Amino acid sequence: MRARLTSRRGFSLVESLAAFAILAMTLTQLLNGVSGGARNESRADFLFRASRQGASHLEALGVDAPPPLGQTSGRYPDGLYWFLDVTPGKTIAGAAGGKPIAISFHARLEIRKPSGYGETFTLSAFKIKALEQRLFGQ
Repeated sequence: MRARLTSRRGFSLVESLAAFAILAMTLTQLLNGVSGGARNESRADFLFRASRQGASHLEALGVDAPPPLGQTSGRYPDGLYWFLDVTPGKTIAGAAGGKPIAISFHARLEIRKPSGYGETFTLSAFKIKALEQRLFGQ
């Protein structure tokens, strides 16, 4: 009986393989969770930058100059690409069909990552711009 107890020291091959398999599955799940967190952080960063820059872009549209009708595109300094589509709306005429006092337009801004898997962020706005009017016939 003593010979059988002293001959069994350590683990058998099957026990060792089972331990390695459990360790491999645990590490796989751990690394999958870490990579998912990194992807989510990257997506959140893109959405934050795109929303901030896109809102600023749409806010400035048509303020200093007439809005560029049609499609335009460009790139922000941080590398995001933007695509703007501006369609005209109705012109608001003055009293008794006089000179127009305001114009309206619809703007659709799409922002894309330079190296993403189709990740886009889209903003849309309907704006009314008052035309220059002189008060009281001056």
